[in-house]
Amino acid sequence: MLSHTRTFVTTLVLVSLLTRGMPAEETPSTDDATTWTLAFKFKADQTVHYQDTFQSTIRLQKGEKKVRILNNRESQKHYRVLSVDMKGQGLLETVIDHVKIHAQQGEEPAIRIDSNNSLDECPTDFRPLLATVGRPIARSRCATSGQLVRVLSISKAWLEAHPGNSNQSLAKTLQKQGFLVPLPDKPVAVGASWDEPLEATTADEVGKRHKISLKKIYSLEKVENGRATITWKTVRLTPITNPRLLAQLIQLISTGEVVLDIERGVVVSKTSQIDQTLVGPFGPDTLMTAQTKHELVLSEGN
Repeated sequence: MLSHTRTFVTTLVLVSLLTRGMPAEETPSTDDATTWTLAFKFKADQTVHYQDTFQSTIRLQKGEKKVRILNNRESQKHYRVLSVDMKGQGLLETVIDHVKIHAQQGEEPAIRIDSNNSLDECPTDFRPLLATVGRPIARSRCATSGQLVRVLSISKAWLEAHPGNSNQSLAKTLQKQGFLVPLPDKPVAVGASWDEPLEATTADEVGKRHKISLKKIYSLEKVENGRATITWKTVRLTPITNPRLLAQLIQLISTGEVVLDIERGVVVSKTSQIDQTLVGPFGPDTLMTAQTKHELVLSEGN
């Protein structure tokens, strides 16, 4: 007992001496953590180019039968800032400059497309898509927070290439697959998180539609050399047990990383990954796997 008492007293003395020798301003405090303002900075007549690579492989298995669905795409694209308003919101015009596609389903002949080639060399189903290359696709107003404020127009060629969609749905898809990412509306420190609500519509075996709530959770992982690294993960909020509905969500549950140049307010890179396996989506003897990587990288000189 005496030994424990002496140890306790000695500890108190050491703590007292250390505290007394430390100036008040050097006392660690979480309140003094550095915060960062993360925002897009649009400038009139600014043009930003990206290299876009998308690789997707879906494998379906029923008993001993297996089918692979391959969808790979390489493209160059850019956005041009037509004007900037008093809030810093940019009126942007999106253009795909070049695209190469490699697709194949099962044992069917592979489809290889290069927009540099003649339309006559392209399968009929893909010609409307290639007709959009090199032309403005959409004009949208975007906030400095990365929010798509309003879609002003979308080209008829792009609508013809994606039948069954609306101006709004296509433009949102185009922007979200591009350089935009939601950013916090106030300065944040490393470790801070914010989220983006999402909604998907699925259909069951009898055609009944089900709305599924999802959420992307973003976190500021680090800031080095003026660049912020932001990671995200996607979580499903709506409880689901039906494998058929889960199969329709398999390509939405992504993780990813964004690198933002804080000074220029430009995305340097954006990488999204999906690696999901689902047992029994179309019956007890079925299996489905989805592996996708989508990478957007700022081109040299931008």
